[in-house]
Amino acid sequence: MKTRVIAVSGYSGAGKSTVVSQLSKSLNCPALFFDDYASRRDFPNDLNAWLKEGGDPNAVSTPLLQNHLIQLRSGQPIERVKGNGWAKEYGIGHSEKEVMTIMPGPLILIEEPFGGERRELKDLIDFVIYLDLEPEIALARRIHDLIQHLRNDSESLINLLDHFLFDYLYGGIRDMYFETGKKVKANSDLIIDANKNIDGIVLEISEWIVKMQGC
Repeated sequence: MKTRVIAVSGYSGAGKSTVVSQLSKSLNCPALFFDDYASRRDFPNDLNAWLKEGGDPNAVSTPLLQNHLIQLRSGQPIERVKGNGWAKEYGIGHSEKEVMTIMPGPLILIEEPFGGERRELKDLIDFVIYLDLEPEIALARRIHDLIQHLRNDSESLINLLDHFLFDYLYGGIRDMYFETGKKVKANSDLIIDANKNIDGIVLEISEWIVKMQGC
């Protein structure tokens, strides 16, 4: 059976990680997560200038993610170190590395905010699913998730929210989400209304995947 890779995309806060995690469990398939491979240093230094020049997604590079996806597609297991995206640059980080062995399978899920737009991954991704959600709802969800995660560490929470919201408002993050979202949505194979509850989203995607596997 041919190995197929499905990317799940959407704004930060749209539910990508949750959807991929639940799909991975229900379909018993391996999953890779963008935040385990990318940090702030993997993006252009000046996001506003980058966006003014067209916001080429190829400026964002994650070679280890590419290599791991190639290995899984070829039937080889990988060892993935759990990351936390930009949080390290905001003063939040894991005290110990969490290493996971990921086994290959005929279906591979990947949480990838750029869909199939990045040259590194374009030829490795078969289908793109876009979680469609209004930007303000995605932002509210993101903030709520941060509060839930760090409610017992108020100093870290305030520091993270301060940096995140400043970058969102003035550092180009909001525009990056918007422009990237437009491109990915236009080229996606399935658009999901992410206002639905998570169980409904997972069921809809699962049924679609079953149909795709039968093609």
